[in-house]
Amino acid sequence: MSRTILIIAPETAAVPVADALRRDFDATVEVATNRRTGLAALRRNEYSLVLLEENLAAADPEATDLLYQNAVGAPILEINFVISSATRIVRQARAAIARSLHDQAQARASVTASLQSELSASLAGILLESQLALRAAQPEQAPKLRYLVELAGDLRNRLRTTA
Repeated sequence: MSRTILIIAPETAAVPVADALRRDFDATVEVATNRRTGLAALRRNEYSLVLLEENLAAADPEATDLLYQNAVGAPILEINFVISSATRIVRQARAAIARSLHDQAQARASVTASLQSELSASLAGILLESQLALRAAQPEQAPKLRYLVELAGDLRNRLRTTA
């Protein structure tokens, strides 16, 4: 899966890191040389990760808060590009994206389990009501209700096998 990373840092610090990310991480990397262009990029596109030069972040906390707000679901790492090697930044980027993917997978699993539980409860009610209706049905209604009981039972079995 293609990853797009945004680096918000002065060009001299960002270029070597961008090259390392492209080479070692096989990622599409965009560079914004200041907070304003970084904010514009965040408003235009979605990113897998945002790397922010910590000195830019510290210089204007309100602008940094805007960056965080506009990053949506992308993790932001504040890094001092001067003291961190490109290798270290690539390693941190890889770990941040792995954490993000893990969190997304857990969220999907949780939503799936919740939805299956809700569907199972509703389906159990439909199955029970249709079985009760079948017992009290007139002879001409019985085939249709029997088919409804069969459909509800099949759905219940399918739901159980996916759980």
